[in-house]
Amino acid sequence: MTKAQHIAAFTEMMWEWYRRHKRVLPWRDLKIKDDTQRAYLVLVSEIMLQQTQVPRVEIMFKKFIRTFPSLEALAHASNRDVILAWRGMGYNSRALRLRDAAKKIVQYFGLQFPQNMEELLSIKGIGPYTAAAVRNFAFNLPTPCLDTNIRRILHRVFIGPERRDGTWRKNDKYLLKLAGEVLDIALLSPTRPARGAPSPTLLRSSGATEGQAGGGQRRRQRPPPLGGRVGDGGKDWHAALMDFGSLVCTKNNPKCQQCPLRHRCTSVNRVKPHRSKLKAGSSKLREPGREIAGKFVPNRIIRGRIVEELRDAPKGLALNDIGGRVCIDWDAKEHREWLHGILEKLKRDALIRSEGKRLMLAE
Repeated sequence: MTKAQHIAAFTEMMWEWYRRHKRVLPWRDLKIKDDTQRAYLVLVSEIMLQQTQVPRVEIMFKKFIRTFPSLEALAHASNRDVILAWRGMGYNSRALRLRDAAKKIVQYFGLQFPQNMEELLSIKGIGPYTAAAVRNFAFNLPTPCLDTNIRRILHRVFIGPERRDGTWRKNDKYLLKLAGEVLDIALLSPTRPARGAPSPTLLRSSGATEGQAGGGQRRRQRPPPLGGRVGDGGKDWHAALMDFGSLVCTKNNPKCQQCPLRHRCTSVNRVKPHRSKLKAGSSKLREPGREIAGKFVPNRIIRGRIVEELRDAPKGLALNDIGGRVCIDWDAKEHREWLHGILEKLKRDALIRSEGKRLMLAE
């Protein structure tokens, strides 16, 4: 079987699987004519999904949009309001990055959400994957991209399983090029949802920068239609990959026997549980933190606990009060310097502020 035949078989089976198992999510299939509003909802969902599971995001997405229903509403929100609305999500700095991205779009793009890859990447907080996701899901401009699910599926199907330490044999540059080749064939597949899209190679050339579209600029014969509405092939294909990676080709314990690709996949029944890169007892690569009640707790967990406590303390809390609330073994003499360092970092990240001897959420 040639590479092209392998890709074609893969895309046909993926389309068939997606027809039967597509997830219904509040940020998908948006029936919104306004490009900026549609892109805003996609951006919010993508930032939320970066480090949070889908079931939680389904709940929090709706609450967040009720609080900040538009890009402009979020752009004008204070740090405190955004942090309060982010409650339950964790990794609170994401909320401020999202608000700052909204600010830049309002200030520099005149409330017109950019579609060009270079313009999207100029917005702090939007990286190559998020920029491509906005193009795919908001504007349906087919743009190859890699997230954890897509990387895992492509590598397992076409190259082989990951190493026991969880690393991949092929790097992202190779996989992104492969993603582009697969996307081209997927959009031409006779089994994909029939929406009628122009040539995928043509569309991918619009606004894609080298490194984002699998090997650089493609030949361009004519510009894509104004507004970027080209059917649903691009967004459906990437949604299919993400659903498949979440439900079947999972990181641990993939469901190989239920997989429609099992006769075409180079990794079927070969994925092994990941082994830690660290030897027993080693802490060389361990993230900052300390033992609390016999269990290692990373500083990032303590950061989240601090912000959570301050959400319910509009008048703020003293350092010792915070310590007692976030650490079961709190000892002011022994742990004060450690906690002070975490609080200072939260201040630098604009998540909290101090007023006298009390600490509270940033304004």
